[in-house]
Amino acid sequence: MTEYQTTLAERTPIAITIGNFDGIHLGHQRLLHEVRAMAQALQCTPVMVTFAPHTLMVVRPDINVLYLTTLEEKLALAKKYGQIEDSIVIHFTPEVAAQSAEDFMNNLCTRFSIRGLIVGSDFSLGHNRMGNVAFLEAYGQQHGIEVRALALEQDRQMRISSTRIRSLVSEGRITEANALLGHPIILGGTVVHGDERGRLLGFPTANIRPDNHKLLPANGVYAVRVTIHDSETSDPEDSSTVYNGVTNIGIRPTFNGKERLVEVHLLDVTMDLYDRYLRVEFIEHLRGEQRFSGIDALKNQISIDAQQARQILVSRRVSH
Repeated sequence: MTEYQTTLAERTPIAITIGNFDGIHLGHQRLLHEVRAMAQALQCTPVMVTFAPHTLMVVRPDINVLYLTTLEEKLALAKKYGQIEDSIVIHFTPEVAAQSAEDFMNNLCTRFSIRGLIVGSDFSLGHNRMGNVAFLEAYGQQHGIEVRALALEQDRQMRISSTRIRSLVSEGRITEANALLGHPIILGGTVVHGDERGRLLGFPTANIRPDNHKLLPANGVYAVRVTIHDSETSDPEDSSTVYNGVTNIGIRPTFNGKERLVEVHLLDVTMDLYDRYLRVEFIEHLRGEQRFSGIDALKNQISIDAQQARQILVSRRVSH
């Protein structure tokens, strides 16, 4: 029996789009906007159908899957950038992965009242990915569902895909990744106690612990914007104060560190952040991680980083 988590009332007529939607990039946003338009035409509710965990974690347990967005981040971004308030989250298991495309659709239609479906032209679902667009169109005709396939979004003749964005992020190419996403890369985590070395340097940092499967940008220093929340499930829009900051990702080679850490320093503000949840938006890569000859050289570079981040973040805010 397929398990669902949903925001919908029973038997609400809906138009849907289905996918992992990792990152909610510009291609995903177009699908979400189209599903809204279709729902309006069919006088029903637009809904994003997605999976938890990410399908690859079940289908390919041998690989370490790293994603751009956690489920909570994905749902929040769909609301903010796709204006889709409602979702159906399918609990993805080996049993669901083994379902034929027909069984998958039958289960969904038994539980929900589906009037419309929008997918990308390369979309497929079900065991061995047999549920391609041709199958879905035929299924839609039999079950009174309007089905439409959209051509894929391109950027300079290259397809916008989560895979491409993930490789940009892992290389630290944040500006390019953000351009394809249509919003900044985000990283969230609860602030935990570190060794308080940043405080000794005159730049107190908050150590955050992201989700284990969250893809981190390449080691280095970044200009970021930060919002502070009570927990990961807090509505991102609840926090009206956005702080400018600098984030360092890496092992801190100057101190012979071994563990990869994410350290966030808020510019021009001091507050107790322990146990708070920080949402960090990556705006620009400042430099790679490097080993310094000593504490003074490191302190000097940190203040240069802070000044550079300040200038970038102020100019970006003005240009928007």
